[in-house]
Amino acid sequence: MAVKRRSEPTQELNLVPIMNLVTILIPFLLMAAEFVQLSVIDSTLPAIGPPQPQDEVPEKPPLTLSLAITGKGITVLGADSVLHPDGAPELAEGEERPPTVPCKSGSNCTGVDDYDWPDLVRILGLIKDEYPDDENVILVPDSRIPYEVIVKTMDSSREDPNNKGGDGRPRPLFPFVVIAGGAM
Repeated sequence: MAVKRRSEPTQELNLVPIMNLVTILIPFLLMAAEFVQLSVIDSTLPAIGPPQPQDEVPEKPPLTLSLAITGKGITVLGADSVLHPDGAPELAEGEERPPTVPCKSGSNCTGVDDYDWPDLVRILGLIKDEYPDDENVILVPDSRIPYEVIVKTMDSSREDPNNKGGDGRPRPLFPFVVIAGGAM
């Protein structure tokens, strides 16, 4: 005897709840994703125009501190000359003056870590001791200097992490950084 099977009608799968979940989940995941992370470094632009005349003559001339960043190191400049808080090195006739903070390797700097950052912070601390009211520094990078070196110079010139004040914060050096174009 042949057994006859009953055929049950096939039920369609209800996909509406899953489609609703996906419709809500996709915008949520897109909003939660971080595609680009931006950071801001505070700096100011150089002043444009002739200098403003002053009625009072200061007893001490302004510092006008500049840091010339080259491939050989960092030269610390004052208003008119190169600053050497430790004393200027003696040079033989016809010898080129080395940077104030030369590269660790002794020749051209090969990267960010080849610059002597602790020595730069130490020298800026000595200058800050002589000019405690000055807060501006002008960075003059060479056109071939990598961006990371400029940022590290900005960070090093702002504060001395090794000297903590009474409140536990690093000693501020020259927090207002101006970036100028075209090094020596």
